[in-house]
This record gives sequence, C-alpha cells and structure tokens, in this order.
Amino acid sequence: MPEDHVYGVRLFVPGTATTMAQWQASLGRSGLTLEGQSLTSQYFGFRAMVEWVGNDGSFGQAFGHGAMSVAEQSAVAGAGSALVLDLPVYLGEAAGKVAMLIAALGDAGALGVRLEQSKLGWPVTRWVQGLESGDPWMLYRCAVVVLQDRGVSRSRGMHAFGLPDAQVEAPPSEANQLLGSFNVYQLAEDPVLVSGDTFSPDLDTPRRRLERWPDDGFPPGHACHNPFGAWRLGNEGGEANSRSGLRPVFIPALVALLTAAEEKAGRRLRREEVERLTREGVCMMMTHADTQKLERSRGYADLEPELVWRQWQVLRESRG
Repeated sequence: MPEDHVYGVRLFVPGTATTMAQWQASLGRSGLTLEGQSLTSQYFGFRAMVEWVGNDGSFGQAFGHGAMSVAEQSAVAGAGSALVLDLPVYLGEAAGKVAMLIAALGDAGALGVRLEQSKLGWPVTRWVQGLESGDPWMLYRCAVVVLQDRGVSRSRGMHAFGLPDAQVEAPPSEANQLLGSFNVYQLAEDPVLVSGDTFSPDLDTPRRRLERWPDDGFPPGHACHNPFGAWRLGNEGGEANSRSGLRPVFIPALVALLTAAEEKAGRRLRREEVERLTREGVCMMMTHADTQKLERSRGYADLEPELVWRQWQVLRESRG
C-alpha cells in the first residue's frame, strides 16, 4: 500500500470551548455525540474521528487568506481551542450531510471551518451556504484554491471530492479560468476521463490534451497531497488519443507492487526492474468507469503503465 494519506474530508474547527470537556458539552447540546475520539449524530449517519488542539497562537494566521472579515479572524485568533475532524466521506456525494455537521458545529461555538486539503477557511455560514446550494461553482470556490509557481498554476483541494486536481502552464488569469472550468466540469458532470482525452471550456477555445500524473506538490501523508494525482493540461491544440473500452488494472496496485519491491531490495529500483515488474504484474481488465469507482473506494489512483518509469520517479521524489 502507498504511504498514509488523507481519505475523505479533514476539517480544522476553532471554537469558543477551551477544553475537550467543554466541547463535549456544547456538541451534545447541538445534537452531536462526542465519545473519546469519535463524533457521531443520527442526522448525518457517519462516524468522524476527532483530535483536540490547543490554541498555540497560530489560529488567526491559519484563516488569514482573505476569506474572513477582520472581526471574524480576530475571534478565531482568540479561540479557546480547536477540533480536527476526519470525515470518511467526500464532499460532493455527502455535501448535505457535511452542511448539517458544520451547522451543528456552529451552534456548538465553532468560529470558522478550514478544509485542510486546501487550507481554505470560511465562516460557518459561508460553508453551509456553499454546501447546501447545489451550485458546483460555489462549492468549488468554497473548497479549492489555485496556486502559481514558476509559470505553472495548480489547483489544490479536489481530493476532498475524491477527484484529481489539475495544473496548466498559462498566464495566471487564463489559468484560473481554465482550471476553474475544468474542475467544475469534474464536480458537475463526474466524467470518466483518461490520459489522452482532451478538454476545452467552450467551442472557441483550443483543446488541450490531458495526462494524469502523481501529485508532486506535497508529500504523501500531508493533508494537501492529492492521492488521486493531478491532470496536466497540455499545450493548446492537443489531439485526443483513441481509447478502448477496457483498461488493465493492476492487482495489487502498481504503486504498491513497486513500493514493496523497493523495500525488499533496500535500494532504488532501476528502470529495467520497474518496467519488468510492470510487464509481469497481474492485471484484470475493467471498464474506465469501474476503474474510477475502484480508485475512490481505496482512496488513491495507480500509476499509468505507459508512463510508469517517469511517474515512479515523481512519486519517489514526492516521498522524499
């Protein structure tokens, strides 16, 4: 298996309560049950894991990205403590249930909520409004950020929906619009995409060829690391590859196979070893749609066999 990763949704929730006992009492009055490190409610039907965090003076800075008013950020800075919640669901399919949870947290004294996958934090009311709206654009703006680095723009936070992020080399304003359109398309339509497909936001914009690569922005185990990888949008004018109805799915996953082989060897695998293990790996043929469902159920995407050597290097470097 790959290194630990954040599955589902992780929330950072500062509030007025100073101790875990105070949180427990206030959550109970809001219809939530906190027992040990487990939070439940009859209203949202899943069990969240909870960790208590004392205020070390950094809470205000954690919400310092312009999503809160000065007064709201000041209140967060003076919070008594915070809870970190791991929810075993994705935002898209469980948006309504997560909205009920966040509203209940607000009733229990929560001063804001930050999605750890993107580090984007908003007041409780904005989160509830975005999750309940049914508007993919509003949901996207609540949860996802776009970062620029040396001419490449990358989205961050789509794994909270069980989806890959996206990146493109383009001027910032053009990149923001293109990545927004592409990611909202993922949220609204849940398309079955494969490397070699193309995308354009409209008929007048040249299409770009898609390739999915491992996320190299953050190491595995970091909340911002996307285990589903990132779509790389190529240059304008890309042409689509023809695709078959089935694709090979490695069992165990190719990334797990290579990880185990490298651990057994006690050194980095050579290119010929990686390619041999890929050729000899056990596969089953699945439809692209079934492959997508499998990825979401296990919480990560596998390497592309055709790009295995290059993608394995990206994954290894991201692990440090």
